[in-house]
Amino acid sequence: MDFIPKDEIKRKVIHLMCLIYILGYWYLPKSIVVLGLTVAIIMVIFLEVLRFKVPSFNNFFKDNFKGFYRQEEADKMSGLAWTLSGGLITMLIFPNKYMVFASFLYLVFADSAAALIGRAFGKHKILFDKSLEGSMACFIVCFIISLFMFNFWFALLGAIIAAFVEAVPWKLNDNFWMQIINAGMLTLLSNVMVWSK
Repeated sequence: MDFIPKDEIKRKVIHLMCLIYILGYWYLPKSIVVLGLTVAIIMVIFLEVLRFKVPSFNNFFKDNFKGFYRQEEADKMSGLAWTLSGGLITMLIFPNKYMVFASFLYLVFADSAAALIGRAFGKHKILFDKSLEGSMACFIVCFIISLFMFNFWFALLGAIIAAFVEAVPWKLNDNFWMQIINAGMLTLLSNVMVWSK
């Protein structure tokens, strides 16, 4: 896999770690998962602040976790705090468990597929400097995920929307916005069309 940057693969491992709260959301009471995520966010922010205040700790972090964060995150808040916060807000705002769960799975698997395929094979630039190949990978993965939960037409529209949301260059961290916007769009869509199989 020499054609995919190793740092990109490392960053996508963080996405897989999100399966902890995603599976918790599906199988545990919502209050427990919300509490756990809140504690995790506080701990991550504490470590981030400590990293900024103590240069030796920041250097340790940079040396030992290189590749798990983007270069521009070396001296600012990492994506992990944004990802966890997006998950928490999504859980708190949207009541339909299926719409939230789908948006979480889109983030973990489809966003990762888009980044990895886009970096390895992306030759045709489309919206917002994203590649056609990465966006197609995102769409296909979202569609496959959706077919396990939704009927065909809802799955198709949900996947199209999610691929577009993934392609947008959000001002804040995209891992924060993807969960919230996809859950919101799926929720809106579920109000105008039948989603269950």
